[in-house]
Amino acid sequence: MYNQVSTAPFTDFTKSTSLKTFAFWLGLLPQIALLFATGSWNSLLVIACAIMGTALSQIDSFVKKENIRMAVSYSLLTGTLVGFFLPPEYPLASVFLITFVMMFATKSVFGPPGVSWLNPVAITVVAAWFVGRMAFGSFLISGADLAAKNPSLALIDGALLQNGVDEAITLFLNDNVFSLFNVSIPNGYVSLFWDNHAAIPAFRFTFFTILASVFYFAFDFKKAEIPLTFVFLYLALVKFASPLLTGAAPMGGDVLLAMLSSGVLFTAVFLLQWPGTVPYTILGKCAFILFCSAFAFLFCGAGTSPIGAVMTVLFANIVSPALQVIENKNIKKRLSSLLNEKLGEAQK
Repeated sequence: MYNQVSTAPFTDFTKSTSLKTFAFWLGLLPQIALLFATGSWNSLLVIACAIMGTALSQIDSFVKKENIRMAVSYSLLTGTLVGFFLPPEYPLASVFLITFVMMFATKSVFGPPGVSWLNPVAITVVAAWFVGRMAFGSFLISGADLAAKNPSLALIDGALLQNGVDEAITLFLNDNVFSLFNVSIPNGYVSLFWDNHAAIPAFRFTFFTILASVFYFAFDFKKAEIPLTFVFLYLALVKFASPLLTGAAPMGGDVLLAMLSSGVLFTAVFLLQWPGTVPYTILGKCAFILFCSAFAFLFCGAGTSPIGAVMTVLFANIVSPALQVIENKNIKKRLSSLLNEKLGEAQK
């Protein structure tokens, strides 16, 4: 039993209820509202097509009238997340077709939510990237830019992001918070946190992603340890390791650029702890986080990657069977030790 590798190594049904899935989707509503408020109609249409494609992949539940609530909430959540990681220029028919095919294939091969060790959102977005790679674009910051101090300033586009409110908040933070550490931030960073105007919606509203994480962690929808540790380790790699590759000053990696431009925070909050994809034991979780951090640094680099954060989740899931073997061996040893201990006590 413990030497077999299954297609569902971290099966978890407890977090796959329709109520929790719908509540998790509610955390995305502020960002959906901001897409409406900013007139991002193409992104909203992409999200709608992804939801419809996911709903079609759950057609058996609707036909049999079984688990309809779960099918609806699951379609809303996964479809919305897929749409958030796609560029607004992506053809709508392709969004619908790719989402349907990948969601149906994932469910058929790996099982329903809480069973599959491959994140269905990640594998769908990566498939869309392979099909329409040109629509995603490439890294926005070149290697030469990364060697400069604070390359995240390149994302601040003059009057587009800087305004009176931004300047007032920046002045307040510099005078009352950052002055305690003898540092200051230039105008524009506040706007970057609010809306950096990225084409891919998952990259845009960092402030509201942070609010969603507070909501999830406070109400125990998700545990904070894994995403927080993952983000910390990734940013540490950017801070200390990226200068060795880019020629920047020692410890000169731009953590704000990394945090604001590739959807790493959004991925950590909404994708990283998908039910059924995270190991159970402390050893397994530690290995999972280390793999995630390394993959994030490999695929996202110091930031502005259009697909690196999703690739991180997919590749971390791919090593899940190996982590399962490690966990099962430890479980087998513990069970054997416990059995021998009990037998020894019985003989006494």
